[in-house]
Amino acid sequence: MAQADGALEGVLDRLASQCAASGGQLTSLRRLVLGLLLRAGQPVKAYTLIEEAAGQGRRLPPSSIYRVLDFLQEHGLVHKVNSLNSFVACSESDGPQGHQPLLLVCPRCQKTAEVNDPDLSSMFFARLQALGHHVQGGSIEVHGQCQFCAGK
Repeated sequence: MAQADGALEGVLDRLASQCAASGGQLTSLRRLVLGLLLRAGQPVKAYTLIEEAAGQGRRLPPSSIYRVLDFLQEHGLVHKVNSLNSFVACSESDGPQGHQPLLLVCPRCQKTAEVNDPDLSSMFFARLQALGHHVQGGSIEVHGQCQFCAGK
């Protein structure tokens, strides 16, 4: 196993412990899908995950992949990028469950970054609530060119 894979296994072990602490179980299938998302480091569509899992010897019907993704979202390990109809691993390192992410999405290259600033997120979501808006899905997507694409 390559060093990168070893580091990934360590991250997956830590996330499995977090999941267990919140009453969930990171089964081998859930671990596989989460590993694929972590390895990708960018948003991935569900059908791409099905293809990648098949490449690793796991045939998954769409209903299974969506159940796995629902579980991973419920436990705060994955976020759905609605505008791209894709999923991305949560980059919050300490107990991702329950936070409301701000996702920065580049419409050109589709790179997505998660803003991990609790003060900014709290202020932003509190201000939305004060205006009478309630976020559905637990995240906000902000679209704009990333630094790389802006420099092109």
